[in-house]
Amino acid sequence: MRKKLSNVVQIGSRHVSSDNPVFVIAEAGVNHFGNIEIAKHLVDMAVIARADAVKFQIFRTENLVSSVAPDWIERLKPKELPYDAFKYLKEYCEQKGIMFLATAHDDESLDFYSSLNPLAYKIGSGEVSNTPYLRKIAKKKKPVILSTGMYDMDDVRDAVNIFLDEGNTNLILLHCITCYPPVPEDINLKVINTLQKEFGCPVGYSDHTIGNDMVLAAVAVGASVIEKHIAVSKNAPGSQDCPVSCDERDLIEMVNSIRKIDKALGTGIKTPSEKELKSKEWARKSIVAKVDIKRGDVITEDMLTLKRPGTGISPEDISKVIGRRTKRNIKIDSLLQFDDLQ
Repeated sequence: MRKKLSNVVQIGSRHVSSDNPVFVIAEAGVNHFGNIEIAKHLVDMAVIARADAVKFQIFRTENLVSSVAPDWIERLKPKELPYDAFKYLKEYCEQKGIMFLATAHDDESLDFYSSLNPLAYKIGSGEVSNTPYLRKIAKKKKPVILSTGMYDMDDVRDAVNIFLDEGNTNLILLHCITCYPPVPEDINLKVINTLQKEFGCPVGYSDHTIGNDMVLAAVAVGASVIEKHIAVSKNAPGSQDCPVSCDERDLIEMVNSIRKIDKALGTGIKTPSEKELKSKEWARKSIVAKVDIKRGDVITEDMLTLKRPGTGISPEDISKVIGRRTKRNIKIDSLLQFDDLQ
């Protein structure tokens, strides 16, 4: 019998699942513009914000884009970094205490990335139908994060089946809308829950919107992973990623907000917190004398009202009060106690 996808995926020391804190990936991508110092700055931004990982994109333009698309070659070539630069960046990340991840966009780059003994593989949405590429990564038996933008559920099922065929159950799926930026009505965050129910694996969200609203909504919906582009400046010319990226301040705010939501989501078990229990005294009501009640009177409903604080007899016990005689005089507006009753 073929295995199912794991509901908990371990990446380095982090366990990724719906029961663990959100795994935050700061997507540096190509926002270094081919400059190693800017790349290091992006790592530093991710470290300061306390993201879990920083991710780059590794490619050789001539291996990625055909000569029939010279405009794309012109756009991407200046954003390359040499392989040695990524080896250095991985070491730099290790020194800084943050995970180094990358998306390798061509076979040569994938072989290089594999030589770095990475903690996980990230696959971009454009490769969901790239069966040979998916199978090559699946065979490595390492954790994989797969974005699913531009594809429907049947396509995602086909991709997942490749990993299951190869016995790799450590797969994380990311809901993603591959445009820059998408409008809110296209984002369809409920897909996160659809993917969770269908595949039983951790599901996250890769964001291309301006601002952090959709990221925080995705966390509230149940995303286990958040991937968000980062940039030194959101106004860099010639970039589709920078305008939808977090700068240093945005990234800090985003991660802090995610961690607050992490805590707020809780366990799902309906029970009052310790601090909430202290609110019972002032928030709840008690049974209170609506009139002066004399010793020996039989208490009737019209003698009673309900008021705060909740230090007397609870309203839920009013049937235990009505019809009983009093042991002593009870002044109007006093909280009744069972000791007052025969």
